[in-house]
Amino acid sequence: MKNINVIKFDGEYEKLRRQTGGELIDVRIITVDEDSSDELIDYDTCRLDGTFYDLKFGEYLQLTFMGNLGIPLSTFRKINTENLEKYCGNEGAYFDFEVNNE
Repeated sequence: MKNINVIKFDGEYEKLRRQTGGELIDVRIITVDEDSSDELIDYDTCRLDGTFYDLKFGEYLQLTFMGNLGIPLSTFRKINTENLEKYCGNEGAYFDFEVNNE
């Protein structure tokens, strides 16, 4: 049976460590701006092919997962009604990671 909780990634990111899913363990609001550390931005946006997602300044949900291989990871998502309903209050839920490799 397919898990109805899915989080999508537009490519294979280093932070995923080839994990296929994970338990959502924390949701918080984070501001990405000129004062954000380069290390955090690089961690969140670096793909395995060496390219980076163009993360814009603004407020995001920072989602923290315990991956299926026991490796924690975090990722940012836009703050909108859909994401607030999908993630906030769903700590403890398992999410499949869907990676678009095209």
